[in-house]
Formats: sequence, C-alpha cells, structure tokens
Amino acid sequence: MNSRIFIKLIGIVVIGHLLLVLGTPLHGYELYLFRRFDSKDSLTSTGKVVMHGELFGQIQSPSTFPSYNDLSGEDDRWNFGFHDYWLITPSTLLHAQLVTHDDGGKRTKFDWHFSLRQDLLRNLALIVGHDSDHDSDHLSLLRGKPFYTNRNYIGLALPFPGRDFVIEPFIQLFHHTNLRAHLDLSGEKLEQEIGLRLGGAFSPYVALSLQVIWQSRRVFRPGETALADLILRFRVAPWLEFAMGGSFWGDRLTSPAGNKQSFYKLVWGIAIPF
Repeated sequence: MNSRIFIKLIGIVVIGHLLLVLGTPLHGYELYLFRRFDSKDSLTSTGKVVMHGELFGQIQSPSTFPSYNDLSGEDDRWNFGFHDYWLITPSTLLHAQLVTHDDGGKRTKFDWHFSLRQDLLRNLALIVGHDSDHDSDHLSLLRGKPFYTNRNYIGLALPFPGRDFVIEPFIQLFHHTNLRAHLDLSGEKLEQEIGLRLGGAFSPYVALSLQVIWQSRRVFRPGETALADLILRFRVAPWLEFAMGGSFWGDRLTSPAGNKQSFYKLVWGIAIPF
C-alpha cells in the first residue's frame, strides 16, 4: 500500500469518526459488514450447505455504552461473537449473528440477530428479521417488570451495487417489539427504522462499512433516536483481519421525561473469516 492510499484511509477514518460524534447501538440488530458472496455457493447450485462468516473479538475503548438492557451497569468493554451466512439460492441469504458483552470482569449480555433476505429485483430486496437481547447476570426492569429487548420486523432495501461498493437505503417496520423511542426507555414503542448502508473495498485487503439508522415511533418519520456504526477492516492474511471503527447512539429529541442522552465507543479488534 503506497503512502497516498494510506493517508486517504486515515482521512476517511477520522472524518467518519467526526460524523459519528457530530451527527448521531446497543440493542441487537444487524452489524453491517460489506461482504460479497459467490452465487455459485448457493444450496440450489451446489446441493450442499456452504457457510461463510467469521468469528470476531473487539475491545471498546473509550466507551460509554452501558452493559445491560435497562442501560445500567459498568461501561461495555469487550465484545465477542460470530456472523454466519448461508446462500439458499443465488438471491436468498440467511444471516445469523451473536454478540456477547463483557464489562471487563464478567459476561453481561448477549444479543441475537436472525434475518432472511430475498432479492426481488436487482435494486430491491425484502428482509424479514428477529432481534433479541438477554442479560446474563442481571435482571433489567422497566416499570417494575422484567425487561429484555425483543423485536420482529419486515423491511425493504434498495441496493445500488457497483464493482467495489454498494449504497443501500432501507426501511424496517416492527411488530411485537418492546423497544422504546428514547434512551431513558420512556416514550412509546418504536415502530420503524429508516437507514442507509454504505460499503466499499479500496483493495482486496481493505474494506469500509458504514450504517446510519434513525428510529421512530411513527411510520415515515425521521425519528426520536439515531445510531451509527463505522467499521474499517484490514485483511492481513486469508484467515485474519484487523478492525477499527466506532459507534454512536443518541436521542435526537428530548424524551418525555426531559432527558437527552447519548453513548459512544471506539472499537479495536480482530476477525477470523471463513
């Protein structure tokens, strides 16, 4: 990698971090990674299940993200987990994700994500998903009742792929969810997320993934809260990648209780793709 490309990459990371801090996750949701899969690996093409994915671990420093579903506890410090991807047909993708949380001394929470993505057209995809979070050693309460986040959703994505990049706006509508519209868990339940995913590969060894989401208690509105993730990956071997990035999650509007909160973290880690 020459010095010009390296300087550009550092500039992108710095600008991305500034955008996260100035502009805009904690509950289980899809951690977006820019990946491409060969459609020849699908179950209908090969007659067998071909799994793609990765194992990952990362430290969050600095971090203000709390540990538990009720947003209490020590700061979230370590994450470990996996992504699994199965191509059922060349246009049908099943995704499973697990993220575990650690405050530096004990396991505090684990988040599950499952989604089925069906490409309807070149620039239109249907997504059906489920996300849930569970505390490990703590009982979160909301209005005196046990609380863990849970949501089912159906969504549409509009991918615009290029040779080495993709731009994808999307919308997701929730049902049977208990997620709230503000970080102090006040307000009504969330009904919608609208967002944007950007992914690009600068070379076979460097990829950038950016996801920005606005959450709303009403359909077709910008929302009360926003979150964003930026991840830069460096492939140093076929079986090893280094990662750096950051996340921000914050209220866009003041909550009914008069609060306006936000959390942020910088992320450093490794991934073992397969």
